Amino acid sequence: MKLSRVLLLGTSVLFSGAMPGLAYAQAADAPPQAAPADQAASADKDSPPTEDIIVTGERNNQFGTDTAQSGSFRNAKILDIPMTVSVIPDAMLKSQQAIDLIDAVRNTAGVSSSGVGPASYNNITIRGIAVDTRSSYKMDGTLNILSSTAFPLEDKDRVEILKGASAIYYGFSPPSGIVNFVMKRATPDLYIGVRSFGDSNGGYGGHLDIGDTMGIFGFRVNAVAAHQDTGITFSKGDRYLASGTFDLKPTSKLTLSADVEWFKRSIVEPATFIIPNGATKLPNLNYLDPSKNIGGLNWPNNKTEELNMLFKGVWKFAKDWDVTAYWGRSHLTRLRYNPGFVPGALATYVRGNSAPGTTPTTAQYLASLDPASPTFGYGIIRYGTQIQTAGYENISYAVEVHGKITTGDITNSVLLGASRSLRSLAGSPATPRSTFFSNYLDPVILPNPNAVLGTRPIPSTIDDKGLYAFDDLSFKNIVHLTGGVRVTDYTNDGSTNSNTKAPYNVKPTAVSGGVIVKPMEWASLYGTYIQGLEENSIASNNVDNAQTVFPPISSTLYEAGLKLQPRKNLLIQLAYFDIKREGAYNERIDPVTHLLHGFGDATQTYRGFEGSVGGYLTKDLAINATLMLLKARTFQAANAASLHTIPGGTPNVSWSLSGEYTLSWLTPSLKVSAGAFHTGKQAVDDTNKAFTNPYTTFDIGASYEFKLGGHSLVARVNGQNITNKRYWAAVGAGALAESLPSTVKFSLAFNY
Repeated sequence: MKLSRVLLLGTSVLFSGAMPGLAYAQAADAPPQAAPADQAASADKDSPPTEDIIVTGERNNQFGTDTAQSGSFRNAKILDIPMTVSVIPDAMLKSQQAIDLIDAVRNTAGVSSSGVGPASYNNITIRGIAVDTRSSYKMDGTLNILSSTAFPLEDKDRVEILKGASAIYYGFSPPSGIVNFVMKRATPDLYIGVRSFGDSNGGYGGHLDIGDTMGIFGFRVNAVAAHQDTGITFSKGDRYLASGTFDLKPTSKLTLSADVEWFKRSIVEPATFIIPNGATKLPNLNYLDPSKNIGGLNWPNNKTEELNMLFKGVWKFAKDWDVTAYWGRSHLTRLRYNPGFVPGALATYVRGNSAPGTTPTTAQYLASLDPASPTFGYGIIRYGTQIQTAGYENISYAVEVHGKITTGDITNSVLLGASRSLRSLAGSPATPRSTFFSNYLDPVILPNPNAVLGTRPIPSTIDDKGLYAFDDLSFKNIVHLTGGVRVTDYTNDGSTNSNTKAPYNVKPTAVSGGVIVKPMEWASLYGTYIQGLEENSIASNNVDNAQTVFPPISSTLYEAGLKLQPRKNLLIQLAYFDIKREGAYNERIDPVTHLLHGFGDATQTYRGFEGSVGGYLTKDLAINATLMLLKARTFQAANAASLHTIPGGTPNVSWSLSGEYTLSWLTPSLKVSAGAFHTGKQAVDDTNKAFTNPYTTFDIGASYEFKLGGHSLVARVNGQNITNKRYWAAVGAGALAESLPSTVKFSLAFNY
């Protein structure tokens, strides 16, 4: 069924159910509030307001959210954080019917996907820099959770993105930023939410959300069971979620909490295009069908299961002083065939025949992209001969003392802490690979090989220990001087590659400093300097020194900006940033061996402007607008030809504009929404010989709330990529992944 027809049908169903209620339905009572009495009612009544752990008690169920929990800022107002912060609250996630991480982060500029197709999960970059899959994703601002899977959003209160270097607080991490998932917490009264959902591809599922507070104990439990269908042939599967957050307050000074999250996912992973380094031409999207699985694999080949646990205690031992301690564990297992399609083959090939040891030449690659060539579409599908099996584990724990001393007009806020992060990885190799001749225009269906599991090696381990201190010296809340220092003891045993094991230990000291000036309570100017260290990339399987471990990358960040909050639910941010990374991984031809080789000698700079407006322009109109202009460059001292090239997978411009409008002049129960999301051109690799085209996608949606038996129901319909725009959804790491087909999403939520 065509998208336009499906969208029309969904809208008709929504409004046919809504219109009879217009004659008698009154606005439903908002669920009970857990925040202070002066808090405004929830703007999204199919979600209960939560007892958020933010000490300021700000609302999170509206588009305008003005606090953040990431890093050392400890629930500070965004106005008082000298870095760029993006918050995607629950209201926005529900308005767009966001399902996984990429649905959420497209609402902030400068975020793109790299290396992995959107059907399975997303490796994202922020400001052109990769977000580390093992150290840059957090649960409730503390636990390192593992991201080689698709994160569910049904149990999240919001998603925060703290952009820039964060190594002072979190230890080794790249200067791209931190993605923090804030879990939903207990409601003050009994709340039961049931939601059924589906989409035009044939996906469907159910979500149960229960919360309550009973005396000193509160809880929130979420469960999801769903069948997912991406709209790509064969690319479907199942996903499950079970999570709970539990809070116990035995005394007024002691709070204990436990967060447990389990989720599982299985899906057929479509093949991505494998693009040779230095390619001058890319497959033409006009000849590709986004619903076609170019790999021809029709068996579940990407299975992940993750368990996250976080236990935390906060003891307020004196006025304005507390001690916080936490321990957490994140464990992920993944089974994967990692399919890819390599364009290029001889005209004598036979579809479906084995292609052992075949590597297309440049001429064959170009011919496979040429509609006039007899080998148009020819190529090789490849996947692991054995199932790649990987086990990841992070254990994080820390103790912190936080407090403030006030002397007259001067307030000194201090944070002292000690942390340790233990990270291990054991993954079977991606090779050998099974290879077969095929055609990406008419792929051959390959039978399930029923392969055996690969053998995991001894886990590689990282031990990241640190002592840190932060200070915020404030004069009348007009001028803030901030500073931080971290002393790190970092050890990598180097065992990712047993053949070239090169363990290393470093004990760096990193510092940060900043100034915030608030000429008015609702405006702040800031400048920040932060040093950082990050784990370097491991040499890819495309180079002759595959899996080599490189020493860490050092980075510096300078950022200056302006933040305005003209009213409670409207926030404006403007910033200029300058990031420099030294010792970054890159691939190029070795002049001695004439083979593609991995090096750790690149210097990269990322400079740009960023701006955002989020919140309510009027009582009825909520918007989220973001813009980033980025100039990124890579060069290596030993390779003058690569001077001033653009890092692969880095868009030069990106922006988004989305919003929701309440038709209060007709009925406050009816809302309409829309969004536009733009990503600029991206270099396919560091040679800059080929670029993807810029693209813009458009969404529309509507929701209607009505009463049934004294209870609130909310019906939603959303069209995603309504123009069926074809584009490259993931660029980089030697791969290109097509966009997903257009989708219409439906849901009906019942709240008790």
